[in-house]
Amino acid sequence: MKPTRMVLGIAIVVWTMAVILVPAARAATTSEATPESLIDVTGITLSPEVFMRGDTGTVTVEIENTGESAVSIGRAKLFAPSGITVTNYKIYDTVGTLGPGHSMSFTYSVRVNAPDGIYYPEFYLDFVTGGSLRQSFPLKVDCTDIQVSVLDAPDRYATDSKNTISLSLGNPRVTSVSGVMVTLAGDHLKTTQNSAFLGTLQPDAEKNATFEITPSEDTQVIFNVSYRNGMNAHFTTLSLPVTVGGKSMAADLVVNNIEVTQTSSAIKVTGDVTNAGLEDAYSIQVTVGSPAKPVDPYPVDVIGALEPDDFSSFEVTFQAQGTSSVPLIVEYRDDEGTILEKTTTISLVGGAGLGGNSSATRTSGSNPGFQGGPPGSTGSRNRMGPFGSFGSGFSQIPFLQIALIGLVAVVALVAWRKGYLGKIRNRFSGRSRK
Repeated sequence: MKPTRMVLGIAIVVWTMAVILVPAARAATTSEATPESLIDVTGITLSPEVFMRGDTGTVTVEIENTGESAVSIGRAKLFAPSGITVTNYKIYDTVGTLGPGHSMSFTYSVRVNAPDGIYYPEFYLDFVTGGSLRQSFPLKVDCTDIQVSVLDAPDRYATDSKNTISLSLGNPRVTSVSGVMVTLAGDHLKTTQNSAFLGTLQPDAEKNATFEITPSEDTQVIFNVSYRNGMNAHFTTLSLPVTVGGKSMAADLVVNNIEVTQTSSAIKVTGDVTNAGLEDAYSIQVTVGSPAKPVDPYPVDVIGALEPDDFSSFEVTFQAQGTSSVPLIVEYRDDEGTILEKTTTISLVGGAGLGGNSSATRTSGSNPGFQGGPPGSTGSRNRMGPFGSFGSGFSQIPFLQIALIGLVAVVALVAWRKGYLGKIRNRFSGRSRK
């Protein structure tokens, strides 16, 4: 009987525990499964994803009712730490009812003035029937700027010639930036392109921008770079010094061996044009400027093209009254078709042009020089004798011939006085008799 009593006692204890514990478990289950407890935060979106100090952006929180009963929500708040301001914090002071299986989103505007770091704002949901929901999330602040550097640029820039500058723009941020644009500015320079639009730069990506500038003197070129982080505009600047002079790759035409001759109808100038630069010169023309007036037969001498270290002779005829010097103009084009001029002042006093002032200028538009010129005018010209030219009028006197005739006459006179002519005559007469 004792085993039976023992079994019976155990059964009574088990039944007693079941009576006490099962209702308590049911009550606990019912308490945990309140409608408010089935409201979940399903997503938090930040724009921009990573803020820079001073940025304005948005935080969007999405909730969902995963239960089977409607839930009344009193208000929704976003609490932010120091340095982050919620500008529309009262917008959700009254929310309403969220039905089963439905979702709702809350968008807050924030302004970030905090230094670099990770911060944790908190989303707060207050239920009408009591209780609340709290959810914190990370907000990152990173003020890393995009990087702008010079990829390629001359050490010294050629005056009045195009020089190429290449820039590299890289994005070291963990998020992309959009609307990247580079704008060029500076004094004493010209450029055919003053901006370049690069668009979106992905994280750790790089894009290049190339500009051509034509400086007239020493200056600074400034590259202003703008871009957007979310809806926020940001700027960075690169300043590059421009030193003009030194090595130039452009064509450089030099005039030498100038000779001036007075003819019966005009003044004639001859000489050589040499390309002392490092690039070809095209459509080369030689003429004279005011106060001289070009006349036939060679008002303009068209030389054509000259390679580096190559030269060609020229001949120009003109009239000039009441002046002691005239400008000799050499006009040519570079490989981009830009018109250039090289001016050399030649002297009309003493016959030979002795150089004078020389300058090179860049022009634009149509060819302002004299058109045409006699065909076949390229190449060598006849040069004057070894005694040169002595100015207007004297160039027509045959000094060499007169000197030779005079020398022959003096020798003949001396030979006659010494009797050499008689001896020579007798010697030839004797030979004829023999």
